[in-house]
Amino acid sequence: MIMRNVIARKKSSFTQLYLLPPILKLMLALLVFIVICTIGIIILKNQSTQAMLKNKSREAFLEKEITVQARTYGEVMYYSKNTKIARQEYEVLLKQFPPASKTGDLLSSITKLGTESGLKFISFRPQNEIMGKYYASIPVDISVVGKFHELAQFLSGIANLPASVVVVNQLTFEHSTGELLTLNFVATLYHTLPNSTEVKV
Repeated sequence: MIMRNVIARKKSSFTQLYLLPPILKLMLALLVFIVICTIGIIILKNQSTQAMLKNKSREAFLEKEITVQARTYGEVMYYSKNTKIARQEYEVLLKQFPPASKTGDLLSSITKLGTESGLKFISFRPQNEIMGKYYASIPVDISVVGKFHELAQFLSGIANLPASVVVVNQLTFEHSTGELLTLNFVATLYHTLPNSTEVKV
């Protein structure tokens, strides 16, 4: 008698599941459903948490941007107002200074004041212009001889010239003869330049 070796094969997992009683199949399916739902809820919660954090970060960024923009706008309005006031003040100041074309008239006014005060001019030498950004100055070396009250009247007349454009400095007195004194000083005349009105304040 020929003996045959029967090799028992293990049943697969799917076969074992298939052979389970219906009640166990239902419970297993319910368990799998609960696990899947739990995993899905966890994933959705993580995604919503990340989205919320992202939205909060963006909200904070936008609030910061709005704050910066509001501050910038306020500063612009403030400086615009101040700039307008500064320009008005500058234009008022500018009107006190003559244009370059009036420089000759100012020089003539100074010599006329000296002559009318009874002074004798020893020297009257306008120097080269010193250019500024929006104005130019012209130093004038002046030397005159006269009595004390005549010199005082002359200096007072220069100080009262219209437009406040003359500055007297380097002033010295020297005794001449008798009651006469020699007055040496530098008178500086200022005048505006063509681009003076284009100043950006």
